Amino acid sequence: MRKKLSLISLDGNGVYNLKHMPFLSELAESGSFSVVDSIFPTLTDLVHTSVMTGVWPKNHGVVENGYYDRLTDRKVNFYDYEVAFNPHRVIKAPTIVDLLRQKGVRTASVSGYTMPPFSGTDVRIFPPFFANDKMYRQHGRDWRKDLWVLNSALYLYEECRPDLLLVHFASIDGMSHDHGPLSEGSLKALETVDTEVRALWERLKEEYAFIIFADHGQEEVHTWVNLRVYLRKHGIETLRVSSGGGVHVYLRDPNQAEEAFQVLRRAPGVGAVFFREDLEHLNTQNSGELIVSAKPGYWFCSHRMCRGIKGVSHWVKGMHGSMNEPVMKVPLILWGFERVKLDEPSLIDIAPTVLKFFGLEKPGNMVGKSLV
Repeated sequence: MRKKLSLISLDGNGVYNLKHMPFLSELAESGSFSVVDSIFPTLTDLVHTSVMTGVWPKNHGVVENGYYDRLTDRKVNFYDYEVAFNPHRVIKAPTIVDLLRQKGVRTASVSGYTMPPFSGTDVRIFPPFFANDKMYRQHGRDWRKDLWVLNSALYLYEECRPDLLLVHFASIDGMSHDHGPLSEGSLKALETVDTEVRALWERLKEEYAFIIFADHGQEEVHTWVNLRVYLRKHGIETLRVSSGGGVHVYLRDPNQAEEAFQVLRRAPGVGAVFFREDLEHLNTQNSGELIVSAKPGYWFCSHRMCRGIKGVSHWVKGMHGSMNEPVMKVPLILWGFERVKLDEPSLIDIAPTVLKFFGLEKPGNMVGKSLV
């Protein structure tokens, strides 16, 4: 049995992409494969933090891409360097890396973003794409970013030989946002990432088992909707409305929650509205009073460029965050394990599976079950 493990995240890689990824499909057939549901709202940081802590957002605190702090009236941005280097400024639960360190398990990570759930490792490489705007525009979202991720992962393997290697490929998500899922740009990213996963597997397969997952998929969008403007036109003021296919609505007057709920149900592009109390995994003060999921083809925009109630989404072609099937259904692949039990598996099972692999029992507050 292999004694080392690589946990690989393919950001934005909905299960519909597998037919364009021959190696990943082959690996799924030779290992253990399941289609699982992501975690709503289907956002990169919320899902990755849940995967790495094994607890729900209400416990780790990351309810979107970061979270909104009501006391300071500001968005806590996950991509700030101070958070990347000090992940527990935001993440209020131990990660599997924290737990494995107590047993002397050596960890290393590389990520296409400054990914705080991956950043508490013994050795970590952060991306250079945020040094200035020009560099980000050239390489921050396209497939060339993931060439750098692969080379960095191979460097970590050769130089550090970590027991747990965390790798986060990000270009599928970026290209799907910019050009739409299954667009020419997205297909280039799929081809690149599929080839890179093969290269990594070829180098590590004699020593490492693999867990490969996606945090969410993407769906084509044609229309943005500004819920903040819509609510204001109905006499309801907000402190903040997040952006994406699934968003939190923070009301200036929480006593208007019932009224806002009824108004939002009639808003354009709204597929479902929830009180946070109705979504147990999001029932925390970090969440908005209301959480909204978009209909297919729509997303919610709070940027200054989104003037009015709705408009044509000409600069964003793909989006995630919603509860819609292309976004929710993601692949989970385990390869190199002697015994796997895929009985209604979930992304929340990854953390206890990693701990079990290294001989640790999960803490009592950790959700899910080991798959090995």
